Amino acid sequence: MDTILDRIANWVKLEKTDSIVLPRNYYKTRNLFQSELNNFFLETNDYLLTAIVGEIGNNSYDHNLGNWKDIAGVIFMYDFKNKTIILADRGQGIKETLSKVKNDIKTDEQAINIALTEVISGRAPEQRGNGLKFVSKAIKTKNWHLYFQSGNGSIEISNGNSDFKTKDDYIHGCLAVIKY
Repeated sequence: MDTILDRIANWVKLEKTDSIVLPRNYYKTRNLFQSELNNFFLETNDYLLTAIVGEIGNNSYDHNLGNWKDIAGVIFMYDFKNKTIILADRGQGIKETLSKVKNDIKTDEQAINIALTEVISGRAPEQRGNGLKFVSKAIKTKNWHLYFQSGNGSIEISNGNSDFKTKDDYIHGCLAVIKY
C-alpha cells in the first residue's frame, strides 16, 4: 500500500496532470463515489468508518463544484488487510475554500486547524461546518490514525492527540490517509 500511497501523494503534488493515467479507484462524479462507498460499507459493515470516509470524500465534491484545479473527482482506495484508506483530490483545498467566508486565514495549517476545530463552512450562507469536527472526534474516540494534508498544512491524529504542522511539500487539493 505504501507504493500506492506514494503514487497518489505524487499525483496531488504535480503541477500539471496532462499525461497522468488515473487509477481504477478514481471516481469522477459523486454518484460513482457514493456507489463505491456503499460497496465499502457492505464489506466493513462499519457505520462510523463509512461516515468518516463519506464525509471526507463528499467534501471533495461539495467544496469544489466548478472549482477543480484540473481533474474533477476523488481517488478512493482501501486495503482491508492493512486497515488503510486513502482519499485524494485535486480541488482548491481547505484554505481556498474557507477563505471565501473567513478572509483572514493566512496559512494552510491555520485553515486545517480552523476546519477541524471551528464550526465554519466554505458553503456560506448554509448552516453547516461540523463534518471535519465529527471526523476528528470519531478518529480520536476510536483511537484510529488520520493523516490529512491540504496545501502545505497538515494534521496527524494519533493516540487521541492532534498535531498540526506546516510541511515542505505542497498538495494540490487534499490527501487523507486513515488507519483503523
